[in-house]
Amino acid sequence: MMTLLHHLGLTDSLTPFHFGRPENFVLARGDLLRQRDFANTVRIPYAVRKRIHETDADGLTLEAMESAVPGFGRLREKYHRAVRERRPAEAASVQARYRTARGTAVVQGEPLEKVSWPQVLAAALDREALRLVADTGGYDVHAGGAAEWIDVLFHTPPQTEYVTLSSGMQSLPRALHSAFEEAGGRTCWGRRLCRIAFADRAGGPYELTFAFEDRTGRDTGRRERIQAKTVVLALPQGALRRIQAEPGVFGPFWQDDLEAVEPVRAAKLFLAYDEPWWRACGVETGRSTTDLPLRQLWYAPGGASRLLLAAYPSGPSAAFWDRFSAGPSYHVPGSADTFGAGPPAPAAAVAHAHGLLCRMHRVRARPPVAACWQDWGRQPYSAAWHIWRTGHATKEVAARMRAPAPGGSLHVVSDCWTLDPGSIPGTLGCAEQVLREHLALPRPPWSS
Repeated sequence: MMTLLHHLGLTDSLTPFHFGRPENFVLARGDLLRQRDFANTVRIPYAVRKRIHETDADGLTLEAMESAVPGFGRLREKYHRAVRERRPAEAASVQARYRTARGTAVVQGEPLEKVSWPQVLAAALDREALRLVADTGGYDVHAGGAAEWIDVLFHTPPQTEYVTLSSGMQSLPRALHSAFEEAGGRTCWGRRLCRIAFADRAGGPYELTFAFEDRTGRDTGRRERIQAKTVVLALPQGALRRIQAEPGVFGPFWQDDLEAVEPVRAAKLFLAYDEPWWRACGVETGRSTTDLPLRQLWYAPGGASRLLLAAYPSGPSAAFWDRFSAGPSYHVPGSADTFGAGPPAPAAAVAHAHGLLCRMHRVRARPPVAACWQDWGRQPYSAAWHIWRTGHATKEVAARMRAPAPGGSLHVVSDCWTLDPGSIPGTLGCAEQVLREHLALPRPPWSS
C-alpha cells in the first residue's frame, strides 16, 4: 500500500489516524468511563474477573482467540516482528505454524472452520464478558465465520500506528482513475450493466446491455448493447445479483459462491458545530464507544476542527435509525454548506443524536449547524462491507469468483471475496491477481 501511495504522489497527504485513546469515553449501562478505566475491573459496570489481557473489548477478543487457537498472540507477535524487520523466511515459517494451529483448532467439538465468531466468543467468555464486548466494542458482533475473522486479526499488526489520507480515502481511487484515463482509458458515466449474454460463440465475445440512467439514478429507458472480448466486473455482491445473465455465462458454482459472503449494513451521521465543545471534556481525537444507538463516534483531529462523526452504527444497530428516515432534512438557515453535495440528514435523526451526544458527554451543547447522513443499507448501496459466511472454503471461493466462467474471459474484481473483505488491501490485491493471473499483465514497477 505504501509503495502504491508513493507511486501516486499521495504520501504527503498521510496523517495519523487514532483509534481509542486512554482519555476517550465509554458509556455503558449508564456509567461514563474513560478507556483507561478498563485496566481496573472494580471501576467498570460488568462483573468480570481480572485477566491476563486488558479487560476491555479488545483484550477479551484476544482472550477468545487464544482459547480457540492456542498460542495465537505469541505467533502474531513473532510474525509481525519478522515482517517489520524484513525477514520474509521467518515470517513465512511463523505463518505456516499459525496455519497448522488454526487448521487443527476445535471449538466445542467442532473444527474452527465450521463455527461462527459468536460461537468462539461464547465458548471462551462468560455472560458478563460477552455483554462487555457487545456493548463497548463499537461494532455489532457479526455472525460470520470464525476462522476467517481470526485470519484477519492475525494479519493485523498489534499495537500498530494507523495512518489515513488528509484528503480523504476517496483520493486513492480517484488518483488510480486519473492514471487510468491518462494511460488512454475511457470512462462512460450514467450507464448500468443490466444483462450479459453470449454474442457470436460460446465463451465469448460477450454482449453487454447497458441501461442509461439520469443523475438521480433513474432508468431513462434507453439501452445500449456492445460486444466485448474480455469483461471485468468491478462490482459488489448486491450489484452482481441484479445482473441478468444468459445461461452458461457464469459457471456452475456462481450462485453458491455469490452467497458465500453476507452483507453488513452501516451508516454514518456527520455533524458540524460552531465550536468543538467536546474538547472541554478532555477528548480531542480518536474514538469513543457506547451501548447507546450512536454505538461509536469519532472526533476529527485538529484544534479548530468542528466536525464530529456523531453516530456510526453497523449491523442490526443501523436499523434503529430507520424510524427517523421520514420527515424534513436538517437545515440551519444562513449556515455554511459544510458538507457540499453530501446526502442530507433527517432532522429527527439529528435531534435525537445531538441529545444522545449531550447525554454521553454530560454537557449542554448548542445544536449543530450542518449535518450529513450516509446509509450504505439503502439504494443504490446494498451493504457497507461483507463478511464470510461460516463453512466456506474461502480461498477456493475467492479464486473461482475471480474467474467465474471456466474457459471464458469474464472476471470479478471486488472487495467482497477476499481474505479481508471490505479492506483496501484486499480489494487492490484482488485486482492485482486478476490482472496478473488471468490477463497476463506484468508486475507493476511500484510493487517490486
